Amino acid sequence: MIKLLIQHPLLGRVSRHWAMPAVLLAALALFQPWMEASMTRHMGLELPLLFIMGWLTARVAGERLVRLLEPWNLAGVPALTFSMLVMSVWMVPSALDFAVLSPVVAMAKVISMLLAGVLAGASWRPAGMVIQAFFIMNWFWTTFVVGLLYRDAPQQLCSVYLADEQAHAGLAMMAWAVLGLLLWAPGVVRRLR
Repeated sequence: MIKLLIQHPLLGRVSRHWAMPAVLLAALALFQPWMEASMTRHMGLELPLLFIMGWLTARVAGERLVRLLEPWNLAGVPALTFSMLVMSVWMVPSALDFAVLSPVVAMAKVISMLLAGVLAGASWRPAGMVIQAFFIMNWFWTTFVVGLLYRDAPQQLCSVYLADEQAHAGLAMMAWAVLGLLLWAPGVVRRLR
């Protein structure tokens, strides 16, 4: 479905326009206080949207970015490893607390998640199916299990959010994990035919 939207003549041009990531980031900045007021929106909307905006930036940059990264990004492994580490850091409850309480940490969160998306987007195609499978399955299990832990934790994990919000945040993480896997799987099936 996403591929059909991107292939639409108008939507395809708009999604590849050089200003699109900046416009989306500016729109997201307007909603930042609302998103961070709830743990579910923080983990289930803001963090994934920052990553997706980074991915779109890599799409806009195209092959130039891939060639720029090529000397140090063998088969996409270093960049994908960095992306996994960044996403893992922002799943830690104290990291979320610091991101809400400290403007410096909040800026680091935004920059690191955007960079993780850019590097993953630029490295995804060069990585090939086997390396993609390694990273997508690790991301899926990490995100899904952390979501389960948030959902089932008997105590409050984040000090800036209420305990009942963490169950909803956990469900959002589990949903993103399943969605990511479902979006990746059809491409694998097509290549294996």
